[in-house]
Amino acid sequence: MSNCEGQNKKTVPSSKINKKNAINNSIKNDTMKYFNIDKYKDWELDNSYTTSTDKRKFLKKGNERIEINFLPDGIQVRLRKFDSPYEKIEGYSNSTKLLIVEGFDFYGSPIDKTIQYDEKHQVIQEIDYEKTYGFTIKDLIEKIRKEYHVDLENISQGGSVRRNGKDGISYYEVSLKSKEEPLKMDYILVDGTTGKTLFKSYYYMKGDGKNPFDEYLETLRNK
Repeated sequence: MSNCEGQNKKTVPSSKINKKNAINNSIKNDTMKYFNIDKYKDWELDNSYTTSTDKRKFLKKGNERIEINFLPDGIQVRLRKFDSPYEKIEGYSNSTKLLIVEGFDFYGSPIDKTIQYDEKHQVIQEIDYEKTYGFTIKDLIEKIRKEYHVDLENISQGGSVRRNGKDGISYYEVSLKSKEEPLKMDYILVDGTTGKTLFKSYYYMKGDGKNPFDEYLETLRNK
């Protein structure tokens, strides 16, 4: 029976196998992302913040802004829209120029997920920054808009946000331009799980040695 089965088996032509492999490789290559500086050849230099160098470039095109850092361990690309606090962060291999890590920032704090890939573009690590934040970024934006009439999604309105964690508790540190003095910033500490405002204070942009978060911790110790 085994001989009959062997005789009845159809042999797949090697040309079809090669064609199938070529298609699979093509699909794989299409989904893999590479860094190519030529992609930005029609972008302008953006010297709004600092001067571009060979190791660090600031470019702009329309409403888009990009920062490219050529580092010893890879190439970092930070892409955002003008007046937006959201940044897409991409990291590429120096040798292969292949995308090896990507994630998102909101005012410099990691949000959503950061994903790391191997050279075959398989996920090797995934960090979820939302696990400890039941009160989401969108929730926070709505809270500040309703209570303080400031849109955190527009950096021109002078607000900023920093995520912080202490003793297993997640926080949002929100800074808003004070209406009282030009260099004064109002500080609002928000619970990252419940969205409750825990503490209010202020500080000055020039710095007076006062740390509002340390103030909050001091109030807890004095209870």
